[in-house]
Amino acid sequence: MVESDSQHTTNTKHQILENARELFAVHGYDGTSIRQLTASLNITPAALYYHFASKNDVLEGLAATLHDSSDALLKRIRNFDQSDGSMREALGQYYDLLADDIHVFRLVYNDAAIQHSPIGHRLRAQAREFYAYLVGPDPSVEDRMRAAGAVGIIRLSLEQRGVEPAKYRDIIVERAFRVMTDA
Repeated sequence: MVESDSQHTTNTKHQILENARELFAVHGYDGTSIRQLTASLNITPAALYYHFASKNDVLEGLAATLHDSSDALLKRIRNFDQSDGSMREALGQYYDLLADDIHVFRLVYNDAAIQHSPIGHRLRAQAREFYAYLVGPDPSVEDRMRAAGAVGIIRLSLEQRGVEPAKYRDIIVERAFRVMTDA
């Protein structure tokens, strides 16, 4: 009985997060109410509050994987130098990170309310740290343009509907690398 209750709790929490992902994408974070989050799942607000203390906690839960994966990436690249091999590896790892959670990344990137939330601030700080690695110390305008171009290639490629991330990974990462190195 305990396993069944635990599995039900996990399923309900997962359903709330998936429902929130869809509703936030359609209506925005501010435009989605607790009632909307619960109505389509046929649960009460009290059931939602059993799993999450607030709508912000739902957002935190939704972005947790992206946040934790970003932290892990940043820890790994702190030991990287600016060599071509390290740069290519960092861009590949960034690609993998976004490919795993592009829908949440898109929500954070496109929704001003999410950008200004606590999790949005943390994710944006992580993005700045990754960008700082790409541009290196004392970057020129050209360095900044190359980094923006490389990150944009990865992000925009993954946002295209119907693109199979694994199939095009090497091509996209190589293109981003070539932009970074002007090759």
